[in-house]
Amino acid sequence: MRSLELFAGGGGLGLGLDLAGFEPAAVVEWDKWCCDTIRHNQALGFPLVQNWKVHHIDANEFDYSSLGEVELVSGGPPCQPFSLGGKHRAYNDARDMFPTAVRAVRELKPAAFIFENVKGITRGAFANYFQYIQLQLSFPEVVIRKNESWLEHLARLEQQRTSGSKSGLCSTWSRAY
Repeated sequence: MRSLELFAGGGGLGLGLDLAGFEPAAVVEWDKWCCDTIRHNQALGFPLVQNWKVHHIDANEFDYSSLGEVELVSGGPPCQPFSLGGKHRAYNDARDMFPTAVRAVRELKPAAFIFENVKGITRGAFANYFQYIQLQLSFPEVVIRKNESWLEHLARLEQQRTSGSKSGLCSTWSRAY
């Protein structure tokens, strides 16, 4: 089964997925040191990372259409916009990569996706935005319109959900903390 690993860091999530039988079509990470860590492990002959195709690039700039079919999109979008130690800016933080994660799911239409983040994303201050992320992943075909705010898009996504529509990538949403 083929996968895409976004925001890979040093490859921890990817290692677990590799052990579960997924073969990464691409491993995308913008941080040079993280890419160097993975490549160093490849040079040492670490078997699980030998076939990883590491792309040192901003996930916003990656061409997802080049991958073909993937069954899983996974990754850990940066946590700083939601972390207790951060500035708590969520969607107003340039490091918020959930829009990019949603775009990858929208374009690739995988059978499943896994995104991990800090517990802080579930705080009340981020409730609307967290719901927005969930609804975008549930209904990736409902794309934000030009000049539409995320709150207006959220309202359309909520309408889609409450309409009883069976369309969408996910008919139900589950999460674990």
